[in-house]
Amino acid sequence: MGFGLLFFACFLTYFGALTPIGAFTYVLGSAIMLYALYKLSAENIFFAISAVLSALLMLLSMVIVVLDVFGSVGTLYLVLVEIQVYVAPLLLITMLVATYKIAKAVDLRKIQAWSVVNVFFVSIYLVCDMVSLFVYNAEALKRLGLVCLITQVMFSAFMLVILFNCYARICYEDDKDMQGKNSGIPIFNFLNKAFDKVSKKNKGDK
Repeated sequence: MGFGLLFFACFLTYFGALTPIGAFTYVLGSAIMLYALYKLSAENIFFAISAVLSALLMLLSMVIVVLDVFGSVGTLYLVLVEIQVYVAPLLLITMLVATYKIAKAVDLRKIQAWSVVNVFFVSIYLVCDMVSLFVYNAEALKRLGLVCLITQVMFSAFMLVILFNCYARICYEDDKDMQGKNSGIPIFNFLNKAFDKVSKKNKGDK
């Protein structure tokens, strides 16, 4: 249905951003995310909006990587990075709204609640980051930076938990056996097995 790919894409995009190769994982992650969201876009309008934002994130990330490789780290580079910093969490919020709506349609209340909580975490991150633009005290900036880092790790991890459960519990009516499929790709086969175990364990929650 797309949630498996979305799980992998979010891992690359949001946890990759915390690594030294974040510029490259943004490109790869957002490209995979775009494909996954395109597959999900028929479910509700917010998946379609997310697909548009993921395309924007991918283009921004590609330009940033090109500028970085050629050493063109000037005003344009800094502006694009700043835009990227806000597009990424906004994309996550639209995905969470989309997830909330699809979970509501199939009466998965835990996923609905988790989606709301994660929007709260992303919002804290955005507020702290925006406030930091107007703060010049070094100690205050250090504390705001710490809050941003903690909330970034929290909303990234929580998003993976939500997508994990979406994959395990939501499927098309004509795709009831999707957890048993073999993709031919080791990492996806591993995820399929893990998702299948969760699906069987929580079968009564549907």
